[in-house]
Amino acid sequence: MRKYLLGPFALVVLLACAQDPLKKLERDPGVLAVVGRYWISREDFSRSVTYAHDGGPAEDLLQSRIWDGLVNDVLVLNDVTEAAGAPVPPVPLGPYSDPKRREDAVRQALEEKLFSKITISDAEVAHAYHESLADYQKGRGVLLRSMLLIGEAQAQEARRLLLSGHSFVDVARLYSAAPDHGAAQYFEDGELPEYLRSVVGGLKPGQPSAPIEAGLGNYQIILIEKRFEHYQVPLEEAAPIIRLRLSDEAQERLQAQYLASLRERFATVIFSNKLPFHYEKETP
Repeated sequence: MRKYLLGPFALVVLLACAQDPLKKLERDPGVLAVVGRYWISREDFSRSVTYAHDGGPAEDLLQSRIWDGLVNDVLVLNDVTEAAGAPVPPVPLGPYSDPKRREDAVRQALEEKLFSKITISDAEVAHAYHESLADYQKGRGVLLRSMLLIGEAQAQEARRLLLSGHSFVDVARLYSAAPDHGAAQYFEDGELPEYLRSVVGGLKPGQPSAPIEAGLGNYQIILIEKRFEHYQVPLEEAAPIIRLRLSDEAQERLQAQYLASLRERFATVIFSNKLPFHYEKETP
């Protein structure tokens, strides 16, 4: 009697498994994972490895990070295509199997959803600066200005204007090919380029140098503002670097929160036994 009842039950289970897309994909040796509405194939992963690493066989650790990146990208694609009314899952990546196309789509989505909303205030920059003053302290060196001049004739004309009393900044704005236009910059003694060290050693503060040949027909004129034993980089000079750091940190934080929310919305099933490498978890 029990055998008679077991037969139909087993048949029902078998039919259910046959109709379950996830079970079907799990049995497919070419499918490595199902992430929301998409499945990731061996070919998708292989293309990602080739795109990210073209220097021979990739070690397990590197492949693990490439795999993590691929899964995260597909999570973002789920969010993007859900809003666009994508087909019922699970489906292959299709055009997004192309790593470059997928990368572009994900980058655009992150920019629109997250990064474009990041603002770093002047107060935040100032706070970060004062919290880490020691990071912006330098040793013995010189605060100097520099202008880059194209050709000897231009260099001599700039030199003539400097000697006739025009300010270094004004002449640099008029002639210099460098984007900083003669802004003051601090160099520790060991940071100075070799070809400038002897020139700097012979200059007095406020005295412009003669044109210095910098190669390829270019010349440089420098002026020492002041020599220091110790120098504190001012806030206005450190601000661009600090703002960039704070922005990068905000991007990382927002992206981590966004991916965590996507993992809650879109189920991720990885068929670990089919991965073509030994997965190594990322360490903090």
